[in-house]
Amino acid sequence: MLKKIAMTMLLTAVFTSSHPSMTVNAQSSKDKEKTPPVKKVVLYKHGMGYFERIGRVKDDATITLDFKADQMQDLLTSLFAIDYGGKITSIGYDSKDPIHKQLENILIRVQEDAALTQFITQLKGVKVEIKVGIETACGSILGIEPINQKMDNTVLTSYKVVLLREDGAIQPFNLLDVSSMRILDERIQEDLQRILDIYKNSKYTDRKQIKIQTTGKGERNIKIGYLIEMPIWKTSYRLILAEDAKPYLQGWAIMENPTDEDWNNIDVSFVAGNPISFKMDLYTSYYPIRPIIDLGSLIPLVSSLVDLGKFAAEKELEDYKDKPELRARKMKPRAPAEKRVSADGENRSCSMDEGLMFAPGALSPSIKMSEMLSQSISAIATGAQIGELFAYESKAPISVSRRQAAMVPIVSENIDGSKTLYHRSSISPKLMNAFYLTNSSKLTLEAGPVNIFEGSTAVGEGLFRQPLQPQMKEIIHYAIEAGCSIETTSKGEPKPVHKASFVNGVMVLKQYDIRENIYKCINKTPKGFTLYIDHPRFSDYTLIEPVKFDEEIAGHYRFKTDLPAGKTIEFKVREQKEISSNIYLQNQSMDQIRFYLTQDYLSKKSKVFLEEIMRCMNEIAEQERIITEAGKESEKLARDQDRYRKNMGILHPNNPRESEKRAEYLERLTNIETRLENLDQAIREATDKQRKIRDELNQKIRGFTEE
Repeated sequence: MLKKIAMTMLLTAVFTSSHPSMTVNAQSSKDKEKTPPVKKVVLYKHGMGYFERIGRVKDDATITLDFKADQMQDLLTSLFAIDYGGKITSIGYDSKDPIHKQLENILIRVQEDAALTQFITQLKGVKVEIKVGIETACGSILGIEPINQKMDNTVLTSYKVVLLREDGAIQPFNLLDVSSMRILDERIQEDLQRILDIYKNSKYTDRKQIKIQTTGKGERNIKIGYLIEMPIWKTSYRLILAEDAKPYLQGWAIMENPTDEDWNNIDVSFVAGNPISFKMDLYTSYYPIRPIIDLGSLIPLVSSLVDLGKFAAEKELEDYKDKPELRARKMKPRAPAEKRVSADGENRSCSMDEGLMFAPGALSPSIKMSEMLSQSISAIATGAQIGELFAYESKAPISVSRRQAAMVPIVSENIDGSKTLYHRSSISPKLMNAFYLTNSSKLTLEAGPVNIFEGSTAVGEGLFRQPLQPQMKEIIHYAIEAGCSIETTSKGEPKPVHKASFVNGVMVLKQYDIRENIYKCINKTPKGFTLYIDHPRFSDYTLIEPVKFDEEIAGHYRFKTDLPAGKTIEFKVREQKEISSNIYLQNQSMDQIRFYLTQDYLSKKSKVFLEEIMRCMNEIAEQERIITEAGKESEKLARDQDRYRKNMGILHPNNPRESEKRAEYLERLTNIETRLENLDQAIREATDKQRKIRDELNQKIRGFTEE
């Protein structure tokens, strides 16, 4: 046990020696700088936050920042630093290489077991200083010698450090007697410190350090900025309605501090909008596999190598002079009269007159709730346009403790608008109480929930569904109206064809499909209302009744109408869509053509064309009749011809009477043959004529166009 304690003490002495050579990337007491505090935070809606740190440095200095490992990717794409009066020489950070990769170039090791003896064994030839009691010896280590001693059937092992002293003498030292050992070789000492740093940092895998090296003379300002992942900021509103006063809107930004650092007296900006953001892993070390090429394969190429010269590019950091006016602008003191908002509950309001804070029950009944709120809470942010985005920038510093959240008042405005009834079937089949708000402020109102109050009574909750820029309008529905109801009926009907056109042999008939919706609104209350109805806008349909709509939003027509007290009204919405039917004229019969000739939607030119089509069809039908009748007659004559031939076969040529009958059949056969030839000729002529008429008809059909 004593041996283990001694070894531990000695190893600790080796590792923690105060010798300057033992410190890797160390800073002297002169250049150690305190981490600049957070002075500004900008929160976005896309899950990122911008941080700005401002502090003071003196002469050459190193500033160290601690971050979580998963924040390094965003830091490497956004981090910047400005030294006002000096130069930023480098920004270093902890590597993500595995331990074995980081230790590759270090020749010594610190073993898990027998750390001291194994380590001293690796120091053969290294110059050290050993202290035993009051004696101090300097020299190079020859090695470490184990000594085994038997005591009461137990073998005890001790170790002697063998040293080659500077005077040439070899002297062993009992390791248990050595009180301290100092490594005098600077490179070995640096490697040892680096090993210990690597092992130490590996135990804190969630924490990484960034070190900013800066050079300069004298005391000056430094600014550091970066983006890291942050919770989005959120908004909530309170809308106070009163019969005899303008509506009052109060808005709060909800922010969170998930970091391990208190935000004390910082400037905060809340940016509305969604800038693009993505992750790119610049932090992970990549080692691509490279091919191994035989040296012999390069020998023939040596003579063809061309000396391309040396190219060097050196990027110098810009010198910022520590101008008095710049320093005054950056370090402008806060006005002492400003109140500060914090998350610790001590000072929750900003720019608040203490005389406006009353005890419960001490207020005069004549003071309205909207006046109370506007007097007790002031917005501590002003609106500003940043490119295409809008931001609320704090007018007073804010404090939020680590792992805490805070609500910051950003809107305190009297707003334009009025109460109304509202209906949209996709939200509710019933009529709803709503407030038609116009953003009459100069601020962009970010999307968020809205609590509606009448006097001091909450009457419902609504929602800003989208950011509202100045002068934009939004209906905020917050309750179901019990005294009014609505019934909706709808029907569709096609109208007669109103137009015909001809293109490439196709007759296009156009007619309207009508959609009709009737909103029956019943008011059972003694109070009249203004009613807004959002009617779905269907694709390709055109509004015909009413002729105009009040607004067109998000795929809906918005109509405004009055709903008198105790009355029932019907509000009708009619839309039409023109639909087309294609009629291929070549496939139409003469009866169908005759029907189209009687329709009023055909022009005179179109009817003349269809009459020409009818004439061609009649001629084709006539030729078809000739072909059909000739075919039928040919079939009958062929049957007669066959019968006569059979009869002639049974007659005897030497019988006078039968001979006479045979001559008669022969004459008939001759006449049939002549008639068949004439019929064949007639069929061929009718077929040719029919083909020509069809070609003429097709040309007429394809050649006629009327839009």
